[in-house]
Amino acid sequence: MPYIGTSPSQGVRRVHTYTATANQTSFSGAGAEGATLSYKDSNFVDVYQNGVKLGDADYTATSGTAIVLGTGATVSDLVVIVAYDVFSAADTVSKADGGQFDGAVTFAGGVSGVLDADGGITVDNITIDGTEIDLSSGDLTIDVAGDIILDADGGDVILKDGGNEIGRLINDSTDFNIQCATQDKDIKFSGNDGGSGVNALILDMSDAGTAKFNHDIHIPNGGNIYFLASSGYSPIISNSSDTNSLSFFTGNNQRMNIDGNGYVTMPNQPAFYMVNTGNNSAMKQGTETVDKGGHWNNVTGNFIAPVDGTYYFYLFGQSAGNGIFYWGIQNNGSTLASWYNADSSDTYHHASCACVVNLSANDAVTGVKLGTSTTMNTGGQNGFLGYLIS
Repeated sequence: MPYIGTSPSQGVRRVHTYTATANQTSFSGAGAEGATLSYKDSNFVDVYQNGVKLGDADYTATSGTAIVLGTGATVSDLVVIVAYDVFSAADTVSKADGGQFDGAVTFAGGVSGVLDADGGITVDNITIDGTEIDLSSGDLTIDVAGDIILDADGGDVILKDGGNEIGRLINDSTDFNIQCATQDKDIKFSGNDGGSGVNALILDMSDAGTAKFNHDIHIPNGGNIYFLASSGYSPIISNSSDTNSLSFFTGNNQRMNIDGNGYVTMPNQPAFYMVNTGNNSAMKQGTETVDKGGHWNNVTGNFIAPVDGTYYFYLFGQSAGNGIFYWGIQNNGSTLASWYNADSSDTYHHASCACVVNLSANDAVTGVKLGTSTTMNTGGQNGFLGYLIS
C-alpha cells in the first residue's frame, strides 16, 4: 500500500532489516536496527527480498509479530519488512473495510505535511472537493473563537441562492461597494423595534436608488444636508449657525433662516424703499434706504423684477402746492394703481396708493406723475417701496 501519514522518524513507519540464513522462512523479533517487529495486520506490511517487493501470495503475516515466506530464502538474502502504523488500534482501516472509517479517527502523533485526498473528502453530509464545499441538507454553522475573515483576492464576495446571484460585496478601488444583482430589486436595511420587524431604510433600485426612510432622520448639531454636492455643495439645509435654527443655502449663500423662536429671515428676498428728494415728476434720484438684491435703479426710477412672482408696492407723497395731484404706480408704462386729489383748499395734498401684482422677470415698475398734475414736494415727504411676496 502507498505510504501515508507522518514521516518515519515519528514512528508511523518502521523498517526492519534481516539477513537470511539458508532456507529461512520466518522473520520476527528484532531486526538489524534493534526494533522488534510489530504490525496490525497484513494490510499494513510491505515485504522486500533483495530489493524486490513481494506480492501477497509470497508471504504470510501471522499474529502481528512474524512474517513467513512461502519459499525459504537463500543464505545472506536481505529481507526488509516495512510496517505501517498510522492509526490507533481502535481506528485501524484495512483493505477489507473498503477504505471507510467507522467512528472517530485519531492520527497517532499527529499529521505532518500535506494530507492529499485528490478524490475529495466526505464528512457526514459535507463534501469537500476541488474548489467547492457542499452540504447536502440542513444549515451550516461556522463557529470560531476569533473573527471570521473572508479574503477574496478577486475583490468580490458573491452571494447566491440556488445558483442565482443576488448580490455582491465588492472592492471598488478600495471603496466598499454593496451591489444588488437583480434588476429593479431593492436593498433593504431591516431590524426589530420592540418585537416588531421594521424596514428602517429601503433603497429603491427601480427608481435610481431613491432612499425611503421608515421614520425620522437625525442630523447632529452642526450637521448639513447637501444636494448636488458635485456642483459646489449647494443647495444646503443646515443648522451649523445655531443648533436651534434651520438655514437654507443656494449658490453657497444663506437664503433663508428660521431661528429658535420661529422668526424667518430671507437676506436676499428682493425689496426696496426709497425717499424721493431729487425729482418732482418721478420717484427717482432720492435716498435708497433699502435695496436688497440691487434691483432698484435710482437713476431711472425703476424696480426690475428679478423673477416671475407676486409683488407688493406702496407709493405715498405730498404735492409741491395746491391744485390737482395725480400720481400712480406703473409697470412698463401701464398703470397698476394711482391716486387723485384735486382739493384746491389744501396748500399741500397728501395721498397714497398700493397694489399687489403678478410680474414677470425683468418687468419695470416705477412711481410717476400722471397727466396734468402739480409736482411732488422733494423735501423728503414722499416714498416708494416694494418687495417680492412669493
